[in-house]
Amino acid sequence: MEATPTLIINYFSGFKQNLVPLFQRPYTWSEKQWRTLWEDIMSFYDYPETETKGTHFMGAVVTMPARSVPVGVSKFLVIDGQQRLTSVAVLLCAVRDSLVATDEVRKRKIQNFYLTNDGYDGTDFFKLLPTQGDRSGFSPIVQKFAPFPESQFKKAYEFFRRRLRDQIDDGKGIDPGRILQLVETRLMVVMINLSDSDDPYLIFESLNFKGSPLEQADLVRNYFLMRFAVNEQEEVYENLWLPMQNRLGTSLTEFMRHFLGAEGEEVRKGDVYASIKRLVADAETASVKILMTRMEQLSVPYSRIATPTLEPSLQFSTYFDYFRRLDFGTVYPLLLALYEDYEDGQFAEEEFLSALRILFSFIIRRMVTGVPSNSLAGLFVGLCKIKPVTETPSAWLSAALCTEEKNRRWPNDGEFSSAWIHTQLYGSRACPVILEIIEASFEHHEPVDLADITIEHVMPQTLSAEWESMLGASALAVHAEWLHTIGNLTLTGYNPELSNKSYSEKRAVYALSHFELNRYFANVDSWGQPMIADRAAALLKFALQFWPRPGDAARESAAPAPARGTPASFHSECVRRAQDHLHVQLSKLSQTKYESGDGQVRVVCAVSIEHRETTGTPYYWFGFHQRQLDFLTEAGKSFLCLGCGSPSHTLLVPLEVIRANLGSFSLSRRHYWHIVIQRKDGRPVPRFTGGVDGPDLTDYTVPEKSKISTAPL
Repeated sequence: MEATPTLIINYFSGFKQNLVPLFQRPYTWSEKQWRTLWEDIMSFYDYPETETKGTHFMGAVVTMPARSVPVGVSKFLVIDGQQRLTSVAVLLCAVRDSLVATDEVRKRKIQNFYLTNDGYDGTDFFKLLPTQGDRSGFSPIVQKFAPFPESQFKKAYEFFRRRLRDQIDDGKGIDPGRILQLVETRLMVVMINLSDSDDPYLIFESLNFKGSPLEQADLVRNYFLMRFAVNEQEEVYENLWLPMQNRLGTSLTEFMRHFLGAEGEEVRKGDVYASIKRLVADAETASVKILMTRMEQLSVPYSRIATPTLEPSLQFSTYFDYFRRLDFGTVYPLLLALYEDYEDGQFAEEEFLSALRILFSFIIRRMVTGVPSNSLAGLFVGLCKIKPVTETPSAWLSAALCTEEKNRRWPNDGEFSSAWIHTQLYGSRACPVILEIIEASFEHHEPVDLADITIEHVMPQTLSAEWESMLGASALAVHAEWLHTIGNLTLTGYNPELSNKSYSEKRAVYALSHFELNRYFANVDSWGQPMIADRAAALLKFALQFWPRPGDAARESAAPAPARGTPASFHSECVRRAQDHLHVQLSKLSQTKYESGDGQVRVVCAVSIEHRETTGTPYYWFGFHQRQLDFLTEAGKSFLCLGCGSPSHTLLVPLEVIRANLGSFSLSRRHYWHIVIQRKDGRPVPRFTGGVDGPDLTDYTVPEKSKISTAPL
């Protein structure tokens, strides 16, 4: 970093361009700032021209060389100082147009030397180029294409034109040539030039004291776009960043945090920028673009998960709405990872729904039993990290959650049933969701609108004398213990009218209700502790049906065979070995798909835990589906990367070898080939249908890095 005092006019000298990046804020100076600038210049108006010591300091201007194609003028990104530079440029335009017609020398000097790069066209023509949204207002003033469109630049231009027509004390008008001279000789800044070794993103943070603080998403945007050449930035911004920003708005930073969570990295909101920067710090520009492409694609399902937006599947939308209402954002990373696998063709719609039901049950049971939720963010991110490639994610998820203990546990039927009866559920986010789901389950032929309903206490919150008499000598104790429990709660559209009326009066209103929940009271003549407990028990039958949990026997049968390695321990290492062996940098397109920056090499990576048959022969199962085959087919060099229990047993099998043998593998109804790799006598051998052994795949084992041959596969 170099910091040097200089005249601001030097930013307008020579064949170069000061470029305000697309991601910068627009021009916002108004009359207050214009007037201050004008008064600062006018304070030198009466100075003798021979007096050269007096200058006005305008602050720092921070720039860095722009990544651009080696044609046209040299370009410098304006990291800080665009408001000052732009205002001076507009002032120069006003001076140019205020000079007398015969003063062609100074007019040409301003136009061809300070404002434009004479002899260049296109955007290179402009000495200062504002951010994209500002160009339509700025360029007509520079090019003298009147009438100027309405903009903040036009207002600034007209302000300076009025000031240049002002009269000074002796009745003379202001000399525009003198103003030009003062701009050229009196306005000083500190020129800070960043080098490639400096971090411009930290400069953004430290210099952002004039406006609202930069969000983590702003820093990520700046970092991404500044990795591209100037001539590429607009396309990347328009096609990849802006759709994501428009789609998610203020949720963009949170999306990025959950995106990282889906990748198995738990980060705080304030660390999002640093974490994403680490992902691509050493990556080529093409890899950065692939990451941005994937993020933009995943912003679509995330918007369906996290915001009330259009979800094609009504059933998915229903569950997403429940998670939002329960304020369970900690589950979003896992939902996003599962949604990506679903859209990638890993499993069917019903499997995704089964996984959503499992998560919903896990959350509701915990909320009813009051298990603390402060450890769940780590739980769900951890599950993303070990999530296998499977046709049946619901079986894996159910087994995984059933093994959790203590504050991460999935309450069993006994714990849930006891809490269901006795928990003070009213006031929790779960309460209205639970009652509405039970009500909807009755499938009334004329469903009621749940939008305007309220939760009604049968035994009222304020006891009347009649209620105390009904409840008996222990009325206050019963009221304190059972008032807010599920057995005493129902739904109504007449809550104010019911208030603390007697049970007989309420019962008459319930009889007229369209809510099926209120049919229960038709056969209950009085209300007290036994009746509340009985109703809670009746509702428990619904709860156990809607929010089930596998029992011990089911859990044992659903659990996978003991593993000698887990996907989390070697999935990323398998990919690293593959890219080292192929001498390319692979970027992640989905949970299983990877591609080189030039698109010429594609890899589908799958991992499996080790299984053993009764004979003792270990084997590894992989699901390979039609979409993955199509993906590999579209590249010049394609491989199926199979992690067989540990990184040292990674197979990198060329597509042509896989394709030649696909007919020998079992194929499911969903075009899923079941690729089973046995380890016989230490050799990886595929097992075909009928128990037939395939060819020895030892030659496709990825060697240790130190032993990698430079010969291509």
